[in-house]
Amino acid sequence: MYQPESREQLKQRHQQLRQQRRIRVITSVWRFTCTLGIVAGLGWAIGQPDWTISQPEQIRIEGNQYLSDATVRSMLAIPYPKLIMELAPAQLATQLVERSAVANVKIDRGVLPPHLIVQIQDFPPVARIMQTQTTHAQIFIDERGLQLPISSYRPAVWRNLPTLQLRLPAQGTCSKWPQLYQAMRTSPVAIGIVDCRNPQNLILQTELGTVRLGAIGDKSRLDRQMQQLDRLRNWQQHTLPEVEQLDLDNPDSPEFQLKRSTPAPSQVIEPTP
Repeated sequence: MYQPESREQLKQRHQQLRQQRRIRVITSVWRFTCTLGIVAGLGWAIGQPDWTISQPEQIRIEGNQYLSDATVRSMLAIPYPKLIMELAPAQLATQLVERSAVANVKIDRGVLPPHLIVQIQDFPPVARIMQTQTTHAQIFIDERGLQLPISSYRPAVWRNLPTLQLRLPAQGTCSKWPQLYQAMRTSPVAIGIVDCRNPQNLILQTELGTVRLGAIGDKSRLDRQMQQLDRLRNWQQHTLPEVEQLDLDNPDSPEFQLKRSTPAPSQVIEPTP
């Protein structure tokens, strides 16, 4: 049978409840103070020099076979010093691709000690840009169109520089260079100079002599021009060695121009398919 509590028991119970509430309040205040202290401590620590990227050497470059570490670091354009937590790896990777045409860029942050890890895939130089009267430094171009001085590459690259030369128009770029180079690289005909100065009249200096391709077309047309050039190689060497220029503007109906000492100025070539 239920018996009501006495006044003394009720008083003790109320005291216990007040004490429990007091303990909970003190515990909450203590937890809040500790959390605030930890956050403040972390904020202070992060603001110290040991948590900043203050020099290029704190950026570790991986995967680069041709470009020097210093070249890749300069392409990141990080304003030093910079808190490591303020650096956005994804944004830096996007900027690096846009500025350098390198591929497969991945950037990670490290905090002990603060550093960046930059992983890239780079490309070798494939042609030397022929100098103008105002250009004296040796500038090279890779298959994606990135133009850099020779000093931007690793010393090992200097010992195996490409022999292909490229003449550029005044604006300093060759239209559709990546697909043009991809078509030429598979050709067995040796090509020494690519003249892009007139986008509507692409000229190649080859082992067969001067070859005119006309305006740079799409991949299919370039491939047909290179295939026709290969077919004409043995034909010219054994049949008509006095050719001055081959015209492959229309790869399905190539023409040649004889040297001036030869009476006929031009003829249409009908090589064996």
